[in-house]
Amino acid sequence: MAATFAFDRDHGAATGSPAKGTTRSTGVTNVDWKSSDVEADAYSSKPITDGENSFENWLFGHFSGTYNEISDVLFAHTAGAFGAGITLKGVPSATNDATSLDYTTPSQTTNANLTQNMTTAIAIASGVDVAVGATGPEATGKGTSTTANPAYTSYLATQLQTSGAAAGDTTTVTLTLQYNEN
Repeated sequence: MAATFAFDRDHGAATGSPAKGTTRSTGVTNVDWKSSDVEADAYSSKPITDGENSFENWLFGHFSGTYNEISDVLFAHTAGAFGAGITLKGVPSATNDATSLDYTTPSQTTNANLTQNMTTAIAIASGVDVAVGATGPEATGKGTSTTANPAYTSYLATQLQTSGAAAGDTTTVTLTLQYNEN
């Protein structure tokens, strides 16, 4: 047997302590950056106007299945190229609670905490470190490995920022999360 992995996402107003979204979507297969934080809104009906940002996407990884340990988690933009005038900002490396981002209510305001420029695709081995642990992305107790099952990564927030971008859809890009399991 092996670990089962899925991307999940939090939406809506920050609630609780530590904060998380009021709504949690599981099994997310598309990021769909858009000018809305509502999961059901089609990105085509909520375009990002040039000079503005998308709402942040507060993704996180979720592990279940049969495994002993999840470790050495990395996150990166690994394929596809954005057009001119589009920047993808993402989370900095996180190896513990102190370096993980706390959830904030998504908005189109530039999130200064998203310090990693993820615009250019890179090899996953050069991705940012991601903390992992038990009881949700908002919970404490995360580190570079965990034996918890289920287990969750810290938040993997991203935001598209535009300046001089052409109208229309972006090229499809791939965001990759890599981990070791035993």
